[in-house]
Amino acid sequence: MKKLFLVLIATLGGSQIANAFDLTAAYQQALIYNADYLKQIASTDSTLEQKNIARAQLLPQINGTASLTENYFNGSGVTAYYHQPIYGVTLQQTIFDWSKYSAFSKGKYAAQVGDLQLVNAKQQLLVTVAQAYFDVLYAQDTLLSIQKTKDALEKQMNQAKKSFEVGTVTIADVNDAQAGFDSSSAQEIQATNDLIYKKNIFQNLTGLDPNLIQGLNDNIQLDLPSPQNVKVWAKRAESGNFNIQIADKQLAMANQDVDIAISGHLPSVNLVGGYTYTDTAGIDSVSGPESQINNISNIAGTPISSYAVGSLGVQLNLPIYSGGGVSAQVRQAKANYQAAQQQLVSVERTTDQNVQNTYWQVQNGVSIVKAQQTALKSAKSKLDSDQLGYQVGVRNSVDLVNSQKNYYQTFTTYQQTRYQYLLARVQLRYLSGSVDDKFIHDINANIKPTQP
Repeated sequence: MKKLFLVLIATLGGSQIANAFDLTAAYQQALIYNADYLKQIASTDSTLEQKNIARAQLLPQINGTASLTENYFNGSGVTAYYHQPIYGVTLQQTIFDWSKYSAFSKGKYAAQVGDLQLVNAKQQLLVTVAQAYFDVLYAQDTLLSIQKTKDALEKQMNQAKKSFEVGTVTIADVNDAQAGFDSSSAQEIQATNDLIYKKNIFQNLTGLDPNLIQGLNDNIQLDLPSPQNVKVWAKRAESGNFNIQIADKQLAMANQDVDIAISGHLPSVNLVGGYTYTDTAGIDSVSGPESQINNISNIAGTPISSYAVGSLGVQLNLPIYSGGGVSAQVRQAKANYQAAQQQLVSVERTTDQNVQNTYWQVQNGVSIVKAQQTALKSAKSKLDSDQLGYQVGVRNSVDLVNSQKNYYQTFTTYQQTRYQYLLARVQLRYLSGSVDDKFIHDINANIKPTQP
């Protein structure tokens, strides 16, 4: 029975692995498989603790101590060895320390950066998976096109050889056909290697078998950007792009670093307190006059009895001179703040440029896909006409092969424009920070449905 159960589990697991999958399934799998994304999750968890660590410095710091010492006494004619336990507790509470308050503010910004980086990594992963997904499909289309062209060239080469044997063509015609076939064979090897490379990239991202990728529908949904205004999309990116938000929070962190450095010139005030209890000593050995031994607790320097000492006060620390180190740290922090400012400007400009470029890729991509679809229909019509003409003798094999090559090249270009259009849509939404489940569903609707 146990063996049967294991066989059933293996069978069910194998059937799930063997099922074809779409873009959504690939993305969901990447979220639990991709090492870079899982690393970002852990890094975010680590970053979130910075706020807690900085806040802890503003809360009471309480420490307890305990010790047991062996003491030696020699005086007034008495020699004694005794042990004495001592217990203590100290308290320190920050009243004013600008560096700690600034560090706490920096920790809050760091936590926000961590959250933003995780969301950004999740949306960026969709772009990366979509790119790898479409790259595999395009590499498959390219290989298919080359193989079909190679088959046509092989037929042309064989026919040329037969025609040469009967004397209807020259050796030059045979050599031309042979050269075309050999070239297509080399292209097939290159395309095969490229397909293997693209499959490996996809599998490394998702852990899924790239041979089970579902292709696009025959007709994809060609949606124009909404709204059709590039300035509106650029404006959305200013507030929605996660890279801009991250750079903005990092600028705020750099500003807190300036305050932390400046605090090196400022005083700090702490509430400090302490309590120490010295327990009754235990005498291990004693020697001397009996009268002195009986009165050992009254002899100066022998704290035999228990006693307690407590203190509570305010401590002021005022930095006076540190060799110029604090001033150098302030200058360094200000320089880093200026660098963070320029980094924010750079990210804003790069994002604006990418948004505008991607917007027009989507806007013009609709027209490009439609134009290539028309070109593909025309290439198919010409191929059908040349095939018919070849059968009735008004077209030769060269004409037919050229039509076949043109058709498959047009087919490859058409497929490429579709992948580029869909990827541009994903990138535009990512750049504007507006990727959501509905959008993922809309993009995935262009993929052939998987079998239940």
